Amino acid sequence: MSPTRPGTASPPPDPAPRPTRRTVLRGTVALGTLAAGSTLTSCGGVDADAASKPVPGYYPADYGKIIDGSRREQKLLIYSQTSQTNWQPIFDAFTTRYPWLADVRATNLGSSAVYERYYSEKATGGSPADLLVSNGGPLWADYATRGLATAYRSPEKDHLPDWAEILPGVWVFTTDASVILYNRKTLKESQYPDGLVSLADVVEAKPSRFRGKIGVYDATNAFGYSANEGYTSAVATGWDTFGRLLPFTKADHSTGILVEKVVSGEYDASFNMSGGVAIAAAEDSGGLLGWSYYAEGTVVMPRSASILKTAPHPNAARLFVDFLLSAEGQAAVAKGGLSPYRPGVKQDSHDSLQEMQQKLGADHVHVYRYTKVTEEAQEKYVERWDKAAG
Repeated sequence: MSPTRPGTASPPPDPAPRPTRRTVLRGTVALGTLAAGSTLTSCGGVDADAASKPVPGYYPADYGKIIDGSRREQKLLIYSQTSQTNWQPIFDAFTTRYPWLADVRATNLGSSAVYERYYSEKATGGSPADLLVSNGGPLWADYATRGLATAYRSPEKDHLPDWAEILPGVWVFTTDASVILYNRKTLKESQYPDGLVSLADVVEAKPSRFRGKIGVYDATNAFGYSANEGYTSAVATGWDTFGRLLPFTKADHSTGILVEKVVSGEYDASFNMSGGVAIAAAEDSGGLLGWSYYAEGTVVMPRSASILKTAPHPNAARLFVDFLLSAEGQAAVAKGGLSPYRPGVKQDSHDSLQEMQQKLGADHVHVYRYTKVTEEAQEKYVERWDKAAG
């Protein structure tokens, strides 16, 4: 896959801050929506004694206890900000492996809402959630200080990089690059960027033309802060490039909105967007949109899952995390338009972390690490960001 290759149809809609229902029946996934706060109801009729595929030989001898426990649970609820499109192949493959887990559901919330909803429910009597899934770096770091994650050592750990368990009980399952999305009709071919430095060159050449025509993720947003701070920390010229580029930008809080504005031509380009959404939008745009990594240094934003200590279905949750980290699960991750990172995974749907490193050079691909950020530190960063924007 070429980093700047255009694609083909309209972009996915902006993820709405409400739960998304995915009821799995005999290995198929039916999609629907529920209003926020609605009761999630199950569709039954599942054989708890159905056979499953054999697990890898390196799994512990007593792993069957987890499988047997999940047969009694038959459900899984994930508080997530990952889209339906991304989840679909993962859920299909998971329920094919464990067909009695017929009721698998994931919300489609904003990054902050994933945590806030769980914290609020836990404080007021309990939560139905089994796992949290998000790519919000500092929010994971805060979560890790609260002692809410189940201490579980996945049997896949020894087959992954040492940062796979990026925080205690928090497991990385995708490594999605921050990318540029641009409109191939409003920009000339000579203006197609291959990074933020080249985009700054383009806008500075015609300042009146590009003023207010570049979108960026707002640095006050959880994902936006991570993407912006990740770039300025990892790329030596990061702040210099921001000083050149930010005066031409308008900030938004949603990947969906940034995509829509590039599609409409309101923006010529948007940057620091999750490749999990932006690349799919370009590939499905009929040639309207192009996308690019950052030649000067691309930041990869881990998307992680954590099993909650309060999970009502802890065995099903363990099976799901192990599946996400397995070779089979990582191939499903790629099929869903996200970036796998497990070495040796055979896939042709989406660049893996290793493929990014081969294309850009390993020293130009930077995996963002979750760290707790004080309110004061974030305010100082946003203040500097705002000053650069002018």
